[in-house]
Amino acid sequence: MFPMNEKMFTHTPKISRDKSKSRFLVCGHAKKIRGFLITEVILSLFVLTIGLTTTIALISSSLNRSFDNRDTVIAVELAQEGVELVRNVRDNGFINNATDPFYKFSNQKHCRIDYTVDYTADMDCTGSLQGTSYYALAYTGGFYKHTGGAGKFSRYVYVDYDNAQETWTVKSFVYWGGLFTPPNSGGSTTACTVAKKCVFTEISLTNWR
Repeated sequence: MFPMNEKMFTHTPKISRDKSKSRFLVCGHAKKIRGFLITEVILSLFVLTIGLTTTIALISSSLNRSFDNRDTVIAVELAQEGVELVRNVRDNGFINNATDPFYKFSNQKHCRIDYTVDYTADMDCTGSLQGTSYYALAYTGGFYKHTGGAGKFSRYVYVDYDNAQETWTVKSFVYWGGLFTPPNSGGSTTACTVAKKCVFTEISLTNWR
């Protein structure tokens, strides 16, 4: 044991920095502090940039595919609506004309139709293919309808009558994105593909009475 009057001493090493040599002196010994090289900083930034760019590209691609899938689903529903509206014209023909359910169908094959169709009037058809805006669908009030103006989707309905079979062939084309144009022949579906942002629905209507 130490005498009560004897002082106890602890040794704390002195740390100082030699600014002229950019090093620390610990207990009289120099210790060098290593920093980052400029090439290491540049390489780290490069790797970080590549990672961020790849992530952003993947997110953007995923969003674009989601939007494309959404548009395709909407287009399919609009194409189906087109043939169903024409079917309604035929069914109303059964009610209003017992001998000819197609009496509201004209001899013109290039048509357009929407939910505002007047079943007491002839179908809205022309003898030749019209301009792009004629078939455009505008989204107003929660519904799509033809307004003669611009719209994301367009719907073109082709109808063809077989006198011998008393059958109307109806093809409803819906397209968007400017990659598809209805053919002048009207009935050809070859160019209407999802890749060209086009879908179609086809039905045959008969005089079943």
